[in-house]
Amino acid sequence: MASTWDLLIKGATFFDGSGDLPSVQDVAVREGKVVARGENLPGGHAEAVVEASGQWLLPGLLDIHTHLDLEVDVEPALPEVVRHGTTTVVVGNCSLGTSFGSQKTGDQEPIVDCFTRVENIPKAVLRKVTEKITWDNTGDYMDHFKDLPLGPNIATFVPHSMLRIEVMGLKDSVSRAPTEAELVQMEALLETAMQQGYMGLSTDGLPFHYLSNDPNTAKRIPTQFASFRELRRLLKVVRKYDRVWQTTPILENRLMALFYFSLTSGRLFGKPLKTSALSAMEMTAAPKSGRLFLKVARLLNTWLFKGKLHFQALGTNFRVWSDGIVSPLFEEMTATSQLIAREYDDVEGRQKLMHDPDWVALFRKEWMHGRTGGDFASWKTRHGFPDSLVIRDGHKLIFDGAPISHWDGESMAQVMERVQRFKAGDETAARSRAEQTAFEEFPAILRDDADFM
Repeated sequence: MASTWDLLIKGATFFDGSGDLPSVQDVAVREGKVVARGENLPGGHAEAVVEASGQWLLPGLLDIHTHLDLEVDVEPALPEVVRHGTTTVVVGNCSLGTSFGSQKTGDQEPIVDCFTRVENIPKAVLRKVTEKITWDNTGDYMDHFKDLPLGPNIATFVPHSMLRIEVMGLKDSVSRAPTEAELVQMEALLETAMQQGYMGLSTDGLPFHYLSNDPNTAKRIPTQFASFRELRRLLKVVRKYDRVWQTTPILENRLMALFYFSLTSGRLFGKPLKTSALSAMEMTAAPKSGRLFLKVARLLNTWLFKGKLHFQALGTNFRVWSDGIVSPLFEEMTATSQLIAREYDDVEGRQKLMHDPDWVALFRKEWMHGRTGGDFASWKTRHGFPDSLVIRDGHKLIFDGAPISHWDGESMAQVMERVQRFKAGDETAARSRAEQTAFEEFPAILRDDADFM
């Protein structure tokens, strides 16, 4: 007798994707589709049977915020994605992407300029990848996925920074407002992309996303130079096709953030705009800021504004690895941003900067801001509204690949405590000759972790 099913999965804890509580069920599959669910389905009807007792069975996960724009062309299978059960990923987030090709003209390298510091990818790697790009428009970009052996499904936003660069050029996109003709051209390109199946438009407002090439290392990515009027016009196109606006909050100015988020409103702009806002905030450092975002969303989603604003936040602890302070998270501080802006192999330049008394004073001022206990900034920090979201708690900063091997896995606070003991005369605080040599290089007195850093 011919088999009824290709596969029968028995006894799994089954999540159906509706949000309901899971239940233990058998699930039958034929030609890649679920065709039967229930208890005690007959194994004899299936070509293959998998015993899944104690394991979860659920629909593929959708990762709506990734920056796999370049990786998908290097390794289309994206094994690190699918092994976690993710079957669809969205690229083109935060205004960055490759949907307009390399966009390289003369000495301008937009992808290198935009991705290096925002995504913490070495320039040499970015240049190798962009050399392989063969498309130069949104249609050909979408079509090129047909020739790739993809692991997960791919969906993409039109990245606003790259849209501005496509129309205005990199230099002008961060130095002036677009002309009326350029706005019209942006609208036309965006409309074409909507017709080609793009998810919508992505923008960005985070204060630590900078360009990486001279002379623009002190400038943020192009989307952050857009006016409210420009976004309103572009999002009118997105709204027309019932697509999505992906963005990040303007953290420096909460009133300005509320003003821009009002673009989700159907009451103000004729039709609700689906809006997805994400920021990797340190919720334990800024708990009230997180709750404030939720209140903003509830307000804009009421009958009064008729919005569709949804914030995304991490539901668990999130570890970030970085090579020292070379991370977008440290771009929020001017002093560390100046270090990151140096070319990666410019060791001499970074050391010179770190020995500059003015830089040292600036670093100390920023590192201790809101942590001294006796000023308004410290009061705001204690009450859940810190001025800075940079993680400066030495107990949360962990060594990995440290110059002294047995520091690996230890917090900076632990090592600092031993340095202080050593400087106070306790030679047993140094656990090895290498550690003693390192401790001897520290100042005689460590007032706080700013001195330690």
